Amino acid sequence: MDEIAQSACELCGGTGWQLIVEDKVSRARRCSCSRPQSGEKSIASARIPPRYLACEFDNYFPKSHNQEITKNKAIEFASDYPNLEDEFRGGSLLFTGISGSGKTHMATAVLKELLKKGFSGLFVDFHELLSEIRNTYDELSQTSELDVLRPILGVDVLLLDDLGSQRMTDWVKDTVFHIINLRYNKNRTLLITTNLALEPSEGRKRHNMDAVEKRLTADTLQDRLGYPVVSRLYEMCTSFECTWYDKGGEKYFDYRKEVKKAGSEMLGSRKGSQKPE
Repeated sequence: MDEIAQSACELCGGTGWQLIVEDKVSRARRCSCSRPQSGEKSIASARIPPRYLACEFDNYFPKSHNQEITKNKAIEFASDYPNLEDEFRGGSLLFTGISGSGKTHMATAVLKELLKKGFSGLFVDFHELLSEIRNTYDELSQTSELDVLRPILGVDVLLLDDLGSQRMTDWVKDTVFHIINLRYNKNRTLLITTNLALEPSEGRKRHNMDAVEKRLTADTLQDRLGYPVVSRLYEMCTSFECTWYDKGGEKYFDYRKEVKKAGSEMLGSRKGSQKPE
């Protein structure tokens, strides 16, 4: 069975409720899987990829004033959740920006803080989700689409990483709409990262940036997911731009590149400080 389906509880099937019979009377009881867990146990069950397990607010280093604001607002969101101020009235966050801008780091830091508070949560890579859904149409698959979607629909906090990362068929668009719409209707929290602008007007504005930016923002979420999804995201999410530019706005900072560069410089500094024997 696939990784997503495995996260569904065997006792309640991911619904959060068990049907029990006492004195010949049937009644529903909250399943143990939906009760608050310890922080470490919650994080372990959230399927955060090993690469992002160390992501925290403390080791997220802004490179611009805009990034400093984004970090502070994300910390505020995580600290106040679920009693959020009007600024976060939709209860969800959307982090946009080109690859390497630290979107996933920030979203994961928020997710981990909410997990520590006892809320259930899942990290779902959008590309992997589509692969899992497609696999359910394989006659040899032991998994149904419902098995894949059940934990995603029922969890308190869902992190959708790299939303809209590839062009989709109509049936996949319908599935994505189903996920977003159900969480919208039930006021369940979404943490979303994407390389794309929400709609064409935003994409055209961002095309004034450098050539890399133009190539990565050729499509928008509206192009790939449709306006009904984007409309709901506008209402649900407080949006933050995570791309880092130099003062002239002509160059972007790649978060992964900067981190690796800093590590290499530190290693070189240590080697240089060692006295030859």
